[in-house]
Amino acid sequence: MTKKRYKSQSPVSALRAYWDGLGIATKLNIPIQIILVIVLSFAHFWVMESIKTDVLDGAKIRAKVSADGLINGMNMLMVTGSISDPENRRLLVKKMGASEDVKELRIVRAKQVQDQFGVGLPEEQARDELDRRAITSKQSQFLFNANRSEPTLRTVVPFIVSTNFRGTNCLLCHHVEVGSVNGAASITIDMSEDFKVIERYKVSLWTGQLVLQVVLFFSIGWLIRRFIQPIKTLQSAMQSMQRSGTMEHFVPIKTKEGVSDEIGELTRSFNRMSETLRNSEKSMRLASLIYQSNADAILVTDENNLIVDVNPAFSRITGYTREEVLGKNPRIMKSGLHDEVFYRKMWDGIVNQGHWQGEIWDKNKGGDTYVKNINIVVLRHGDGAVYRHVAQFSDITEKKEKDQLIHWQANYDPLTNLPNRRLFHDRLGQAIKMAHRTKSPVALLFIDLDHFKEINDNLGHEVGDALLMEAAIRIKSCVRESDTVSRLGGDEFTVVLPDVSDLSQAERIANNIVDEMARAFGFVNDKTDYFISASVGIAIYPDDATTMESLIRCADKAMYMAKSSGRSRCVAHGPSQPD
Repeated sequence: MTKKRYKSQSPVSALRAYWDGLGIATKLNIPIQIILVIVLSFAHFWVMESIKTDVLDGAKIRAKVSADGLINGMNMLMVTGSISDPENRRLLVKKMGASEDVKELRIVRAKQVQDQFGVGLPEEQARDELDRRAITSKQSQFLFNANRSEPTLRTVVPFIVSTNFRGTNCLLCHHVEVGSVNGAASITIDMSEDFKVIERYKVSLWTGQLVLQVVLFFSIGWLIRRFIQPIKTLQSAMQSMQRSGTMEHFVPIKTKEGVSDEIGELTRSFNRMSETLRNSEKSMRLASLIYQSNADAILVTDENNLIVDVNPAFSRITGYTREEVLGKNPRIMKSGLHDEVFYRKMWDGIVNQGHWQGEIWDKNKGGDTYVKNINIVVLRHGDGAVYRHVAQFSDITEKKEKDQLIHWQANYDPLTNLPNRRLFHDRLGQAIKMAHRTKSPVALLFIDLDHFKEINDNLGHEVGDALLMEAAIRIKSCVRESDTVSRLGGDEFTVVLPDVSDLSQAERIANNIVDEMARAFGFVNDKTDYFISASVGIAIYPDDATTMESLIRCADKAMYMAKSSGRSRCVAHGPSQPD
């Protein structure tokens, strides 16, 4: 009845029905065996091609060594002066070509040698394209003849001119350029024995493949039947995990108590791995949330310092999207405000200490510069090799600007932009310390503007402020860049003159200031010229005083002496006057 049923079906339907009736183990074994046949066949052909390649490479080496030997022989003939005799060259080629597997050996004479020494023997001329290509390309050329009855390999090795060719200077005899080609050695070797070796390998490989295929057929069939049921259980669990796309609802696979074979261990390992993955998934989800929601920018680069990832805060701060920077070097944000010494010190810390922290001025996508506080750490593999660089930074430009404003307001006069009383004391203290170390004097000038109060009261504070700003400019024009001009308040100014040669130098500067203040002051929308003057007091460290406080008192007293002496002049304190 079964025979009748199969006979009534088409061949395709009968084959399908036969396949459906097979067990799962057989269904697995058949395609595996087919794949193994294909893989082993490919492996067979790959191994044979590798053997052929190795054999051919060995033949190339033998041929090149023989050709190199012929070139060495010609070099010896040249050294001994025998090369000009064609019979000597013929004899050398004949002797070296007498080897068992050498079918032909000859020398090819290049045109530059023909031009200098003559055409040479007929057999020394370039015979074909292989000879000419070796001479023009300056590289060894090979031609393999795969004729089974008489396989051969022909090799043409160029002879390149050198000033030290195995101890010989070619230019002593040849009037040519170094690196040019004087000729070549052509050798053809017999590869019959090599092909016999290949045939023996081929028979051995086919035999081994057949035996291995039979062993694998029975072994795999047994293994499939042995493991199919427990593996199906694991497969079902993995498919469930795959469908859910998460480990959150993972339920461990139950195993029989006391079972400790490989499948039991595999199942327990699977359960432990799944539990670990579930915990890792929770940690990774938390880390991802922190990474993505962090207010600080995070930049990750590989061992070559190419960007592999950034977080959203990076795009918010720099203006670059993640896609725009992937694979790029962070130097695309370089502002140009730091020199190479800065970056070299930064990378010294990263490489040698594994981290670096500091402030860097960078440029965003729009071209605007900003300053960031950055912390860079290095993540390494177990062997110490660099795995990743992780940089976390925040934009502190606004904070920096506020700090600078606070510093400016604390240390500078807002009207004249000169150092105020606080910064004046700091600069004077530094100048005195330097003078103490270098044994060089420091001069301090106290300046008071005469008749300023009348102008300020009569013309108003705006005119008074304009006069003070102009006075500050004039005073600065009379001093050096290393000197410090300060406004203490009202119409009082000071000048710190470090490293003055003597009192006369300070007096010259003071007189210049007096002269500048005596010039007329003019203001916008006012054609009237206004005149004031300046009284200047001078004190010298350490001649007049040895402390900052006493030096200030001396200069202030000298300034009042200038006022009482008629104004518009300078007066030095002098060592005889009390401070």
